[in-house]
Amino acid sequence: MKDPALEQKLRDTRFEELQSRHAYRYLFHGCVAVTSVLALLLALFKEDWPGAVFLVLSAAGLTLVCTVSIYLSRRCAFEDMRAELPHDADYIPPDSLL
Repeated sequence: MKDPALEQKLRDTRFEELQSRHAYRYLFHGCVAVTSVLALLLALFKEDWPGAVFLVLSAAGLTLVCTVSIYLSRRCAFEDMRAELPHDADYIPPDSLL
């Protein structure tokens, strides 16, 4: 392409698309894992622990899942972008959310 600003915008759009794809996958897997662990804890310690403990654990687990999925999706999207671009092309992704 002859227009560097347009080329950068297209690369940023592709990066965001890849990042969203990876983020959805990691969020789904993480939520399934948190739900499974909480179901196991609920089955084992239902009588011993108050209900608020399970709410706190689920909130902490989902926060951890969201943070990790953002980090991993950004890293995987960057690796995918580097694989798609020619070896001599430099690409710097947009600023991170964190």
